[in-house]
Amino acid sequence: MQTTFVDALTRILRIARFRFRHLRCSDSREDAICETVALCWVWYVSLVRKGRKPNEFIGALARYGARAVSSGRLACGQERANDVLSRRCQQRRQLCVSSLPKVFIPHENVFEDALCDNTQTPVPDQVQFRCDFPAWEQRLPVVKQRLVKGLVLGHRTKDLAAKFELSEARISQLRKEFFTDYAAFCDDSTNV
Repeated sequence: MQTTFVDALTRILRIARFRFRHLRCSDSREDAICETVALCWVWYVSLVRKGRKPNEFIGALARYGARAVSSGRLACGQERANDVLSRRCQQRRQLCVSSLPKVFIPHENVFEDALCDNTQTPVPDQVQFRCDFPAWEQRLPVVKQRLVKGLVLGHRTKDLAAKFELSEARISQLRKEFFTDYAAFCDDSTNV
């Protein structure tokens, strides 16, 4: 039984490759082809046990196998229709699944802000910072606000000095001034 299936395997592979030629991802294409072969093998064994001769209609068997794999049926079951990561759900609902962006820019990347897990800082301190920092920042001139944003994002002193046409020493001085000014602002706001 295995040798006759191996002889028919070239035709099954040719039909499956033709059927899944539109898949751009080579891994997905190979997975679909392998699933078609596996499904054809399961059906082939089942037909032989029933006393039929599947070699006479191997082309139809391969086409049905490719069609079944396209609709989400696999040799070991069926893809869930509600699983967003399954190809079946993505095709039916025309979804596109992608990873979250790797770059973190505060207040511009809503997903990253929502997923950020901060278990180090106590909640009252987090609330105070989220209220006080924007209020303190608004008191600064626009140029210094941009410089503060660059510092908060973690840009190097050298890069910021080139961007704002200042010396690296001046950037370091401003960093210290911002630190003391923010600390004084927080002391004033807690005393009120």
